[in-house]
Amino acid sequence: MKKIISTTLLFLSMALCSSANGVTTTATESAEAATNAFDTHIGTMWDLSIGKKMGPVRLMLQQSVFTIDTYMERAMTIFGGDVEVIPTYLKVTALGFYLYHRSDTGQYRNLLRYHAGLNGAVPFKPLTLTWGARFESTYIVGNNTPVDKLRTRLRASANIPNSKFSPFIGAEHFLQLNGTSAGNTERIWIDLGVTYKIDKNNSIEFLVREENRQLATPQQWNTNIGFAYKVNL
Repeated sequence: MKKIISTTLLFLSMALCSSANGVTTTATESAEAATNAFDTHIGTMWDLSIGKKMGPVRLMLQQSVFTIDTYMERAMTIFGGDVEVIPTYLKVTALGFYLYHRSDTGQYRNLLRYHAGLNGAVPFKPLTLTWGARFESTYIVGNNTPVDKLRTRLRASANIPNSKFSPFIGAEHFLQLNGTSAGNTERIWIDLGVTYKIDKNNSIEFLVREENRQLATPQQWNTNIGFAYKVNL
């Protein structure tokens, strides 16, 4: 009887060890699969913008250059403006873009884009909460089929008394509106940075942006370091 019990326990121990090894292997494979499912890059963003306010209307011209890894990802010119509907709280925005853009396959293309939407700010001293919602449509020159997205953003900025620095944190969500991926999140931005007001007409902004491109293959987590110089005439 003791022999039977000993033999049974031996077989059970071997089975449990085998099962544990199988679980460990599966967990390791899952971790490797999760790691391989993401691609990561490091980039920079350089912006120079000039704005002019005329009553309720504000016009803006911006030139931007983005890099990713060792190459230029885009050179972008933006022109547009907004009109105050309710001062501070609500504005209507319209923007036009020209982009010389590198695709994921490494080809440079000429793109045209426009934005139309709403934005505004809500003061919560010592914070200011800014928000925006924009329809975006992008065309490759020579192709009449656009890529449409809905972009929504939220940013909280701290107003520090007697300081020229204003730290901020924000996020922006891109929803794909057409094509086979319609209804899915295309990408998410998470920003952390600071604005420094040089004087009433000039300011600079430094930020770090974490970007999750969910529809890229493979899915990407990118880190972008940005610098902007803004002039208000």
